[in-house]
Amino acid sequence: MTKVAFFNDGPRLAQVYAQGRSETVLKQFNTYPKIINSENFDILAPELQDLEVIFTTWGMPRLTQGQVDKLPKLKLLLHAAGSVKKFAEPFLNNGVRVISAADANSEPVAEFCLAQILLATKGFFRNTQDCREIKNNDHFGGAFIGKGNYGAEVAFISAGRIARRTMELLAPFNLKLLAVSGSMTPEDCRRYKVELVSMGEAFERAYVISNHLPDTKKTEGLINKALLMKMQQNATLINTGRGAQINEHDLIEVLQDRVDLTALLDVTFPEPSLPDSALYTLENVHLSSHLAGSVNDEYVRMADFVIEQMHNWLQGRELQGEVLSEQLAYIA
Repeated sequence: MTKVAFFNDGPRLAQVYAQGRSETVLKQFNTYPKIINSENFDILAPELQDLEVIFTTWGMPRLTQGQVDKLPKLKLLLHAAGSVKKFAEPFLNNGVRVISAADANSEPVAEFCLAQILLATKGFFRNTQDCREIKNNDHFGGAFIGKGNYGAEVAFISAGRIARRTMELLAPFNLKLLAVSGSMTPEDCRRYKVELVSMGEAFERAYVISNHLPDTKKTEGLINKALLMKMQQNATLINTGRGAQINEHDLIEVLQDRVDLTALLDVTFPEPSLPDSALYTLENVHLSSHLAGSVNDEYVRMADFVIEQMHNWLQGRELQGEVLSEQLAYIA
């Protein structure tokens, strides 16, 4: 039977392989009885000479090339989480296939974006605030009502994995999708029914703007006052990506001047925001505590994904989520 082992530093293994998933691995495969971590690897390595598969998640130990060389029969690493950038290189150097559950981890973010976009176009976030302030929740009582979900324009700032999955989820709705992207091909645009636009156009035209910029030095502060001031009346900005891509000083200044705008911020920079940040007090800001990614019961979706890939590997089927050496340079 194929020899497998759990590798992990910290508590995340129990969270992700919960609800019977770790027991499934133990029952279905020849599983090493101890969790391998940074501290015990060198001690236990002699017992892992026939190890073929690693199951892991957030907290995968960052092994050196020399340490990975001590696993001569290792063939597959299954990462029940997103990025493998910090630890994958020595494994890939040795021909180990590395699988990431990034797609499974993206699903709840896309679902979160879907929900916020549909509520934003209805004007839900301003409406609930108005209902409290004017003490009238009648449809004709004066609370703000948005454009609705029929023809409103929604812009995606960058079009990576999460943005594209959100586009797919929005397909049943009659919304006009825009994207700022250097990677989408004409075929992609047809598939996702999206129009490519410039950054300026996106902020001018869209009723809802969703940030998905990658977290790089080049994109820090890219969304600034000049762009934010272009937003149309009553528009909404959603950020489930990374906080540093929005110039927070500019954002606060614009939101103070433009009370018609709404910001839905699941991420900020710094995170958490400083105690005296105006983001806590501005009525047109809705902060959430990084809820978009996998939480609680959603973690096991990633465990299910890697267990499925294990079975695909054993049966010679195509693997999903494989990360190749050439991708390490540009993945997040």
